Amino acid sequence: MKNLLFGLIATVLFAFNGNAQKLTQEDVRLQLAQGMSDFTSSLKPAFDKTSNVEDFKKTITGRWYSKMPKEGNDLLNASYKLLSNKTTQEEILKSYNGKEMAVAALYVDNLSKQGVKTDGSELFGGSTGDFNPYSNTVTAKCRWYQLSCWIKEIFGELGGETIMHEIIVILTTIIKNI
Repeated sequence: MKNLLFGLIATVLFAFNGNAQKLTQEDVRLQLAQGMSDFTSSLKPAFDKTSNVEDFKKTITGRWYSKMPKEGNDLLNASYKLLSNKTTQEEILKSYNGKEMAVAALYVDNLSKQGVKTDGSELFGGSTGDFNPYSNTVTAKCRWYQLSCWIKEIFGELGGETIMHEIIVILTTIIKNI
């Protein structure tokens, strides 16, 4: 579970560090695919305990489920589909287009631009500081949904903001072309 957001963010962000203008769309797609692969494998324990997509989402989000925005719902649906199809990490890297991951990152970025002090839980229907039972299955400084926490852990306060800005520029372009 530690790899959940670390995979989502670290694999994408390390690629952008200092090289954002030199990346191709395929570079970004590949990094998003790696993030989706890590995200999906981190959610496998919930998948193994459930029998359908709605139970899967309810297990992960708990009481947040009813407030989950489309962006978080789409990301969990895509993850569930990959798990249901027993898609390997290699297959995800080859074929995943990155759309749900990119849209999720943009959603969190837009909240920040609106002045919301987000930890990423809002993507899945929570609010900063809310309790999430699924996150108790993980022992890590940052919870599985805390996008902002992982960025700060990896790059520091200022480095995270700079890198996130570069990612948003590239992701916006990719999403428009998907």
